[in-house]
Amino acid sequence: MYSQGETFYYEIDDEEYELHVLENFTMRDREYIIGEDYDGNKQVFLYDEDSDDLIHIDDKGEALEILDYWKDEYMMIDDIGDWDEDSYYDREDEYDNDDYYGNEYDGYDDEEDYY
Repeated sequence: MYSQGETFYYEIDDEEYELHVLENFTMRDREYIIGEDYDGNKQVFLYDEDSDDLIHIDDKGEALEILDYWKDEYMMIDDIGDWDEDSYYDREDEYDNDDYYGNEYDGYDDEEDYY
């Protein structure tokens, strides 16, 4: 089976495609590979362990179902987290910004003395 990031070649409808593996995953006890070409088109493949072959999923409905499962379970498209609710970002910093970035911080009272 190919690993994520690997490149492989596959002939679909008498045309050879160079595909990059986006993901390999298991769904309903079957192993699938999601491949993407240079145009951004995704192809779904079933990995046959017995023959060590890839089988292209021609049925668009089945391929879309597998892609949706992959997006939901592995890409977590719908669950990116809500950072606004994180209490870490609601805290206030303890240091005083004006004091830190002021010229007096480096011992220079005037801008001309700095240069």
